Amino acid sequence: MTETATDAGAGLPPQPPPLARAVALLLVTRFRLRLTDPRDSRLGELTGGYELVAATWTGERAALVGFFHPPADPTAQVEDLHRRIGAALRWGDSRLAMQPARRCDILLVALGPVGAQLPPAAHPAVRVGVIWADPATGGTGTLLPPPGGLPGAGEVRAAARALLGGAEAPTLAAVDLAEREAVRGGHVAPARRALVATPRLTYALVATFVLFFLIENTVWQHYGFGYLYPFLGVGGIAAQVPAGGDWWRYLSTAFLHYPGGFGFWPATGIASYLSLHLIVNSYSTVVLGRIIEPLYGRLALLGVFLATAWASSGVSVLAYTVHLPGSSPEFLGASGGLMGLLGLLFTLGRVQGRDVPAGLAQALRRGVLISLALTLVIGFTFSSVINNYAHIGGFVTGALIGLAIPPVRAVGGSDLARWQRGVLLGVVAVSAVAMILDVVNFGQFLASNPPVLPTYG
Repeated sequence: MTETATDAGAGLPPQPPPLARAVALLLVTRFRLRLTDPRDSRLGELTGGYELVAATWTGERAALVGFFHPPADPTAQVEDLHRRIGAALRWGDSRLAMQPARRCDILLVALGPVGAQLPPAAHPAVRVGVIWADPATGGTGTLLPPPGGLPGAGEVRAAARALLGGAEAPTLAAVDLAEREAVRGGHVAPARRALVATPRLTYALVATFVLFFLIENTVWQHYGFGYLYPFLGVGGIAAQVPAGGDWWRYLSTAFLHYPGGFGFWPATGIASYLSLHLIVNSYSTVVLGRIIEPLYGRLALLGVFLATAWASSGVSVLAYTVHLPGSSPEFLGASGGLMGLLGLLFTLGRVQGRDVPAGLAQALRRGVLISLALTLVIGFTFSSVINNYAHIGGFVTGALIGLAIPPVRAVGGSDLARWQRGVLLGVVAVSAVAMILDVVNFGQFLASNPPVLPTYG
């Protein structure tokens, strides 16, 4: 079905009220809505009943914000609101069918005080919020809670008080220009610009893997493969839960990689430095980091990688402790943390980042599912040398974190809340202490003659 937008008459519409224009500037820049002529035929029953309307007409989410003057009589206010809410619900139903959209969010803003009590508008996919704002006093109130992703009473109140404080309301032309700039910058362009930025933290992680491997393999080569697990001296885990309080090994083992091939000891010498394990994980880090670092920010990338590396080691130790089939008494490598980053991407746009361009989120999820399927197939095919429990534990942990950590505001997410930033910084701080202890352990390992390895049981 083809949609058309028709004008009901010639000439420009009158200038909307100042408060409506001030909030509309937020709608087109921050909330990514488009200005709509109140006479637009696509509004259906809503046509002509509003001073200013902004809406979205494409994508999985339809949205509309309409500004209107309420009647002065309290009884008439209740009747008017019930009529508007009913019309809004029917409009939302039409968008679900015609757009098509999975959900529709609507906010009705009364430009004047309203004292009515309203029951929630129950609909499985259409959510309607109603707030009022008094331009004369700056007061606001909530009659029905605004849907997520649309302005709340606080933002409308801030705009009203700014106008009362002497701020000049933007003209409709200025709002229209801001909308055009936002569209030209693109709802996708910020993500596109971000994705081509240099992922410095990603490259730093890869450099850290390489540095640890060079040290680890040099120690391994020096003491020979017959020596009892030389990689323990560099921070690896073996047997069961590390004895002697070596909790930091749960993280440091994620920065180590097998020389040569996956679990097949190579010939000594220079060939051992060609680590297939390191190459695959470094490549995967670059691929994932180039996506996640700009989408989520450096703190989230580092915090999620470290947190899921801890979790994957914990799951691996638990699996061996309870004698699950295919579990291994020793394990090392960054793949648990990398699977955590995959899990983070899998939840993009589900709970956090709902305003990320739908095509981008869907494409990333498809890529994650393909990568997850390949990882499981390869993992269970070569289960004797690949730690499937670390992969599964890392992925599940990353997906759970993704339910709580949003992508950055520029691509449709939001700024980290104080508690989110605090948790991520806490993970980084604990991990930094763990790596310091690893360096101290390595120094003690080299200083002892012969080198003393921890006892495991």
